Order: sequence, then structure tokens, then C-alpha cells
Amino acid sequence: MRSDELGQEKLSNQSCFIDSDIFLELELDQKRAFECEKFLDKVRKSLIKATTTCFHVDSILLIMENYGKEPSELRTFLFSLLGYKGLKILSLSLLDRILATKYMKKLGLNLDDAIAYCVMKKLHINRIVSYDKHFDSLTDITRLEPSQF
Repeated sequence: MRSDELGQEKLSNQSCFIDSDIFLELELDQKRAFECEKFLDKVRKSLIKATTTCFHVDSILLIMENYGKEPSELRTFLFSLLGYKGLKILSLSLLDRILATKYMKKLGLNLDDAIAYCVMKKLHINRIVSYDKHFDSLTDITRLEPSQF
């Protein structure tokens, strides 16, 4: 095993939060869909442990709908999530949402980024897989892109 492969293995063994843009790249067949598919396949096979929230899943569905996706395509996406052995989808409490609004103010985040950050703090996750560079300003978490796995 080469040393860079060992580093990749270490990344895979740690838990991470998956931002909605990673799923959207694939579902909307955008320019980085292939690298997202490779990453998500590792989550599907439980080679990578990951978390997202029902809020993020709902935002994915709303964006897919806004892009003209049919209800059957939304349903297919939802069914696909059932096959991700390494993915936990967390339901949010009202208190989680209230705390997220504090992070919005304190850290200058929008609601979905603040919810992701709130959940990460709650679960002691310090890595987010996202293309959203807003996360780069947060010193206590690391933003990674799918190609880094």
C-alpha cells in the first residue's frame, strides 16, 4: 500500500457530514457528478460513515422539483437513500433549529449551513463533505470535497 493510499484509508474510516450539494451534483447531473457518485458509492457500501439531516434531504427534493424533476424521480432518490449502508439521516428537533439560528447570527451562516454545523457539533463530527466554501471560514471543522476520499 502506498502512503497516499493509507491517507485515503484514514479519511474513509472517520465520520463526516454530507452537505446537500453533494447529492445534488449527482441528481442534477452537474459537472462534478462523477466524483460525487464515486464518493457516495463508498458511503453506500459503508466504506465511509456519514450523516446528513432530514432538512437537507427535503432541501434536495425542493431543488430537484425546482429543476423540473418528476415526482417519480424524487421517489427514486428517496428510495436510493435506503440503500446507503453508511449513511445516517438525522431528524431535527425544534431545539436543534433554534440553536442553528444562533449559529446563523454568530457565524454568519445561512440556515442550511447553520443546521449542518449545529448537527456536526452535537455529534462531534469535524468534517463536512461539501463544495460550499462558506465552511472554510469555520476553524473547528474541515471542509473536504468528494475527490479527497
